[in-house]
Amino acid sequence: MNEKKRLIKNTGIIAIGNLSTKLVSFFLLPLYTALLSTSEYGTFDYILSIATFCVPFVSVLMDESIFRFLIDCKTENQKKKVISTSVLVVIIGMFCFSIIGIPIMQILHYKYTYYAIIYILLNVVSGMLSALLRGIGRTDQFAVFNFLLGSSQILLNVFFIAVLRWGLIGMLLASIIAQLIVSVIFILKIHLWKYISFKSIDNILTKKMIQYSFPLIPNKVSWTIINLSDRIILMNVVGSGATGLYAVSYKFPNLMDTVYGFFYQSWKESSARVLGDESQNEFYNLVYRYLKNFMFALVVGMIAFMPLVFHVLINESYYKAIYYVPILLIATYFANISGFYGGIFTAYKDTKIMGTTTVAAAIINLAVNILLIKWIGIYAAALSTLVSNYAVYIYRKKKVKQYISLKEDWKNSIISMVTMILILVMFYTEQTLYITIACILAVVYAIFMNQEIIKIIFKKITSNSI
Repeated sequence: MNEKKRLIKNTGIIAIGNLSTKLVSFFLLPLYTALLSTSEYGTFDYILSIATFCVPFVSVLMDESIFRFLIDCKTENQKKKVISTSVLVVIIGMFCFSIIGIPIMQILHYKYTYYAIIYILLNVVSGMLSALLRGIGRTDQFAVFNFLLGSSQILLNVFFIAVLRWGLIGMLLASIIAQLIVSVIFILKIHLWKYISFKSIDNILTKKMIQYSFPLIPNKVSWTIINLSDRIILMNVVGSGATGLYAVSYKFPNLMDTVYGFFYQSWKESSARVLGDESQNEFYNLVYRYLKNFMFALVVGMIAFMPLVFHVLINESYYKAIYYVPILLIATYFANISGFYGGIFTAYKDTKIMGTTTVAAAIINLAVNILLIKWIGIYAAALSTLVSNYAVYIYRKKKVKQYISLKEDWKNSIISMVTMILILVMFYTEQTLYITIACILAVVYAIFMNQEIIKIIFKKITSNSI
C-alpha cells in the first residue's frame, strides 16, 4: 500500500474510533465542573498524574517495543516470540510493582492506595493490548478497543457522578471498571493465549526489545514529570483549588493533543515502514509541512474561539482557568512537533535521543516552576511547561538532521508568528469586538495555510460524488 494512503487511512480509522468518545467526554466538562469541587477535580487529576508516572516503570514500556518489533515480523512464529517476550517482562514488572507499591503507599497512609494500584496495573494491560492490535495490523480493532474503552468510561462516569453522586470515588471506579471489562473482552476476542508460548522466548530478542524500550522510560517519565511537577508544586504551594483550575485549563490542550494523537499513532507505523524507500525524504517533508500548518492553525483557532467556548462549557467557579489556556496550547504545539521528530527516531530505533531530551526538559520545567510559583502562581506552571516543551522541540529539531533533512518555510513561519501575536493581544483584551475579529482572522489563516490539504480533500470528495 502507498504509505501516504496508509497514513491517511490509519489516521482516519483511529480518529473515527476515538473522536466521538473524546468529544463526548470533553462536552461532559459542564457536568464534572458542576458536581465536583475544584478541590475534588484537582485531587482526581493529581491521582491520574501519579499513575501515569508509574506505568512506564511497571511495563518497562514494552507496549512501545512490542509495536515496533511486530512491524518487522514476517512470520507467525516471529510474532509469537515478540508477544511472549513482552508479556513475560510485563508480568514480572506488574508483580514487582504490586509487592513494592502497596506497602509504600500504606506507610504514607494514602487512602486511595488500592484504587491507584489497580488503575496502574489495568493501564499497563490495556496499553499492551492496544500496542498488540496495532502491531499485528488490526488498526480497526485498535479503534474499536479505544471506542469501547472511552464510551464505557463516560457512561460509568455519568452514572456514578450524576446519578449515585459518588464524586471522586465514582470517577476512579469508572476508569477501573471500564478498563477491566474492555480488556477482558479483547483478550477473549483475539484469543491472546494463542500468541503466547514461553517456550518461544528468545533471550537475544528479549535483550533487543528491552534495549529499545528502556531509553523510552526517561522520555515517557520526563513528559509526565513536566505535567506532574506542575500539579505537585501547585498542590503544595498554592492549594488543591489552584490544581483544579489548572486541570480544567489543561483540558483544551489535551483535546488538541488528542487530535494530534490520531495522527501520531499512524505516524509511528508509517515512518518505520517507509525507511529505505526512494520516496522517504519526500514523504517525511510532505507530512512535516502539512502537520505544522494544520497544528498551528488549530492552536490559533482554539485561542481565538476560546472566550466563546469557555463560557458555554465551564462552570463560573472555574472561569479563571481561561487565562492559562493560550500558553498551554502553544506549549502543546511544540510537544506535538517534537513527537513528529520522535517518530523518526523510533523508526530508526534510536530511542536514546528521546530520553535525554525530555530528561533535560523535566529539569527545566521543575526549575522554572520553583523559581516563579510564589511570584505568579498558576502562570508559573503554564510558562514552565511552555519553556520545557520548546527546549525539547529545538533540541530534537537539531538532532533529527542526522537522519533526514526537513525543510522549513520561513515565509509561512513569519505569517504564523504575526497572526499568533495579533490573536493573543485580542484574546487578553476580553472585548467582544476584538474577539470577533480574532475569530475571523483565525479562520482566514487556517484556510490560507492549509489550502493544499483543502484542495486535496475537496478533489477527493467531488471525484467520489461523481
